[in-house]
Amino acid sequence: MWQSLTNCVPVCSQLADRHCHPNRTCPRCGQHEETVNHMLFECPFATQTWSLETLPIDPGEFPRPSIFDNFDYLLHRIHKRNGTEECLARIPWILWFLWKARNEKVFNNKDISPLEVIQSAASEAASRRVAQIIPEAPEVNDNLSVPEPQYRPPQRHFFRVDASWKEEDARYGGGFVMENEDGSTLFSSFASNRVLSPLHAEFGTLLWAMKSSLTLGHVSMAFESDRMQLVRLIGEEEE
Repeated sequence: MWQSLTNCVPVCSQLADRHCHPNRTCPRCGQHEETVNHMLFECPFATQTWSLETLPIDPGEFPRPSIFDNFDYLLHRIHKRNGTEECLARIPWILWFLWKARNEKVFNNKDISPLEVIQSAASEAASRRVAQIIPEAPEVNDNLSVPEPQYRPPQRHFFRVDASWKEEDARYGGGFVMENEDGSTLFSSFASNRVLSPLHAEFGTLLWAMKSSLTLGHVSMAFESDRMQLVRLIGEEEE
C-alpha cells in the first residue's frame, strides 16, 4: 500500500514519465490515463470489484479521484462505518489481486473477473487468519503437587470438510469446521482455481484442511466428509 501512496507502482503513466512506455492509456478500459488511483479504484474493472465487497459506502464517497481520499476511507473512515473485521482483513488482498489481475491482462492477455479477485482475496485473508492462531499454553502453578502420570488414549480434533463446485464457475470453494475437545469450534474457508469435478474439489478441500490442522499444531485428528466416493477411495487405499 505504501508503494501506491508514494506513486511507485509501475503503471503506464509512471512508465511513460520514465520514457519506458509509449502511452499512458489504461490497457484494460482504454479510456483514461492509467494512474495508480485509476488502476486500483476508478477503472471500471476496479469499481466492479469493489462493488462486490461488502463495504459500508455512501454514493459519491468511494472511490474518488484522489488516491489519498480512497486510502483514507479504506484505512480510517470505514472503521467508523462499522466495517466487519473480515471485510477489513480482505482490503489489502483486494488491492494486491487487482494489481495481479492487471499484470495478467497486460503480459498474458488473460482476463480475470472481478469475482475471481474477491474470491482470491477472501482465500488469502482466511489462510492468514488461520496461520496466526496460536494455541494458548496452560498456566503452571508451581505450588501444586504433580500427580503421577496415567495413560489416557489420545484425544483427537474433528475436522468436517465440504466443497462447493459448479461446472460453469472458474473457481471452487471449500471450508472446514474444527471441533476441539472443549466443545469450541473454528471455522475457515478458501477458494482455488477450478478443478475437473466435485470429487476433485472435495479432495482439494481435504488436503487444505489437513495442511491447516498441521499449521495449528494438531498431529492427531479425524476428518469427516459427506462425499462417500472420496471416503471409499481413501478407505480402499488404506486397506
